Parts: sequence; structure tokens; C-alpha cells
Amino acid sequence: MSIPVVMVDSLSREECLALLEISHTINSTLDIQKILNSTLQQLSRVIEASASSIWLSSHLSNPKRRPEPYLHVAAATGEKSEEIKGIVLEMGQGIVGQVIDQGQAAIIDDVRQDRQHAKDIAAELGFEVVTMICAPITYRNQVIGAIQALNKAKSRGFSQKDLFLTSMVADATGIALYNADLHQTVQVENRELRRSLGGQHIQFQDIIAVSLNMQQALERSAKVAVTPTTTLLRGESGTGKELIAHAIHSASPRAENPFIPVNCAALPDTLLEAELFGHEKGAFTGAESLKEGRFELANSGTLFLDEIGDMNHEVQAKLLRVLQDQEFFRVGGTQPIQCDVRVVAATNQDLEAKIQDSTFREDLYYRLNVIEVFLPPLRERIEDIPSLAEFFLQRFSQEMKRPKISFSAAALEALLSHSWPGNVRELQNAVEHAVVLGKDAVVQLEDLPARFDTVRTEPEIGHDQTATLDTAQRAFKRQYVTHILQQTSGNRSQAAKILDIQRTYLSRLIKELKIEG
Repeated sequence: MSIPVVMVDSLSREECLALLEISHTINSTLDIQKILNSTLQQLSRVIEASASSIWLSSHLSNPKRRPEPYLHVAAATGEKSEEIKGIVLEMGQGIVGQVIDQGQAAIIDDVRQDRQHAKDIAAELGFEVVTMICAPITYRNQVIGAIQALNKAKSRGFSQKDLFLTSMVADATGIALYNADLHQTVQVENRELRRSLGGQHIQFQDIIAVSLNMQQALERSAKVAVTPTTTLLRGESGTGKELIAHAIHSASPRAENPFIPVNCAALPDTLLEAELFGHEKGAFTGAESLKEGRFELANSGTLFLDEIGDMNHEVQAKLLRVLQDQEFFRVGGTQPIQCDVRVVAATNQDLEAKIQDSTFREDLYYRLNVIEVFLPPLRERIEDIPSLAEFFLQRFSQEMKRPKISFSAAALEALLSHSWPGNVRELQNAVEHAVVLGKDAVVQLEDLPARFDTVRTEPEIGHDQTATLDTAQRAFKRQYVTHILQQTSGNRSQAAKILDIQRTYLSRLIKELKIEG
């Protein structure tokens, strides 16, 4: 692509500042949506466009991902910005498609006379296009999209300087896409490397936590990690208790020593004791040799006792002695064995209720529950869902060599609206399902498991299948904003930051959606 020649000293102070601000945005974040929105707004202001949009190919850098790729709007400004985001173009369609095909930026002084102009789309939007400027976006030496600006203010035409600025921003956008993709790949590879090493090298910074309640859980875990204190992780099944236990171990002085997990619910009562404490040769039928237990294997390291609530009374008593005296006996043994083990336990059960019905020892409960960390269910941290889903999408895409780029709006809304009884584990399985069965580079609603077909909305809609799309979107938006405000205790500045919107816009939303508080 040839960028129009413009003398740098001919740029105004405002134009130079806009380029500087765009450069700063690209270099200060890897949030590609934030980059696209910010750079487009800056460009539109400086070239005085009444509307603008960034179009990207559905298959980005690899045209073999899908036999029929298409163009979609990744960001937009102007009064019709929300409407245009739902429009899809075939490759080569419209002036945008022509610019992408040819890889050449262009100024169109009278769009109405251009035979490539998609007049039906302009009519559908009710937006009359007179002038246009369009510049291709290059990604890894391939044109994968374009920036389009419409209607210069005060009915003036776009200039060569406008074309130069638009082309510069288009080039910067391509670099931002490459950097974000490279960073995502490295992040996934790092996490997978740690996972392949047995999880012992998982760091707190590797754990996805945008939501305030999950961030608080990580902060609490990080504080206890550097101490030898016994810790109890609580939360529903699938919330990531073992992941947090790994991170606690990695951040502790014991990080270079063993991390040994035991699922107390997975072993019969008769075997759990021998599994934990080992056994002497001949201790029982089948004990043909001496076996070291998990406590011995975890010496100087960390022992993770998952599903501690399923441990029987006899083993509970022996565990209590280890926690008190740091010694135990193998099954069938007579000599005490000293151990230096840090215990992290986990449960999804109501231990207090189990104490009341005498199925869990109260003294053991207080030994285990020196520090308690609660991991919120996924339905209470829905702002984490997009990042978690993207992480799983990249992981399974790489593992199965079936590259996926993103989720469609409908698929993402279904993920955000689901109740997630299986928490993060269920989300992981849902994304894996979509990668295995999906045919497109973009995950569609139908690629998700069948239970996602009906997008849940807030109670005022209920199961009314006749609600309009506008009503459903408004209801979902009200539900989501209310949830974020609850998570931030009504702090609008913090809520606006999580929602990635201006505080003034949040205030307007609260008023429009009639949200209390």
C-alpha cells in the first residue's frame, strides 16, 4: 500500500497530538477493542468525519480458516454506530471490500456515483453517504480490513492530509492487531507450559480475574501464600480451587518442593488412610511392599486436600494429629514419622452444617480454617467470562489446530446470560465443544451446546419468547449494569471502569434503564 506523501511539518498541532495519543494508546494496552475504539474516535475527530468504522475480515491472517470469509464491523463512531455493528459484507462487496481487495487507500468525493457503493446498506441505516475515505489495514503482510470515514464536516471534501492520517492509523491498527495476537499466543503458551509441568508453576498473575470479588480472593490468597498458615478454600465445584492452591504453593517459600494433590472424595474410606499416610509391608491384604503416603511425598512442600468434607471420622482424627504434632504413623506401622507439610484444604460443602450433624469434627474444622478464602461462582463474576472464554478459545484452537478468532455477538451474549451451574469448568467444556463442532472462524451461537440456544434474560422478560430484540437487549443491559453496580457497592467510577465506558454515559444508562441506587 502506498501512503500519500504529506510533509510532516504541514500537520497541525492537533493532528500531531492525535497521532501521539493514538501511538500512546497502542503502546499502553493490549486490549484490542479499547485500541480500536480509541484510535477510531481520535481519527474521526481530527479529520472531522461525521461517522467512521473499522472493518475486519472474519478470518484475519489465514484465509483457509473458512471457505467463505466475510467483513464485519469491529468498531464504529457516529449516530448509527450501534446499527452498523450488526452489518456483514461479503469479501469484495462495497467500496470497503474493493479497497481491501486492491490494498489501496482511496478518497471518494461523490459516493453516490461510485458503482461499488453498497447503496442498500446506506438505505437500511437511513444514513446518506456523500463523501468517503477508506484505507486498508495490513496484518502480517496481508490486507485483512479497512478504516472507513464518512462525510467530512461542513460538506467539505476529504483531503490528501486526511488520507495520510487515516492510512497512518490503519497501519498502526494492523500493528496493534499483530501485537495483541502475539501476546495472546505467548500467554496461552505460558499457561499451557505451566499446566504441562504439573501446574506447580501457576502464578497469581496467570489467573484471569477482572471482577472485584475474584480479585479480592486472589489478593487474600497471595497474602497467605507467603506464610506457612493452613488455608481452607471454599466455593462451588468448578470455581478453580485447585488452581488457587497451585498458585499459593508457587508463591510460597516451598515453591521448589513438591505440590501433592489428593481428592478425598475420589478414594474409598478404606484406601484414603493408606493413601495419605502410606502403609508398611503386610499391613493388609495386598500390601506387598512398603508404600510412602502423600504426607511423606509432600514433605517440605504443600499437600492439597480437595473435597475435605468427604473424609471419614477415623481419617479426620489422624489428620488432626498430623496438623497438631507434625507426625503420623503409616498404616501397620509403629514408628512415628516426622513431616514438614503445609496443608491447603478445599471444600464445596457446608462444613458448619456437617459439624452440627456430627459428620465433621469441630476441632479439625478450626485447625483447617485458620485462613478462609472464598472463590465466587462464575454467575457472580460474569465480567470475567469474556476473558476466560477467549483464553479457552485460544487454547483449544491451538491444541486442535482449528483456529478461531472470536465469538459472535449472539454467542457472547449467550455465555454472559447463562447461569453456569458448573462454573469455570462448564465454560471450559462449552468452548471446547464450540471449537470441535464449529465450522467458522467466529464462534456462532449454534456452535455452543444446545442448552445455550435460549438466551436467559432478566426476570421481567421471563420465558416470554415474543419479546423483541430491543426489549431483550435492554433487559440484559439493565441486568448486567445492575450486577456490576452491586459488585462495586454502587461506586459508579469503578463500575464505569469495569464496563469500559465513561462515567457520564453510565449515569445516563442508569437513568434510562431505571436502575435503582
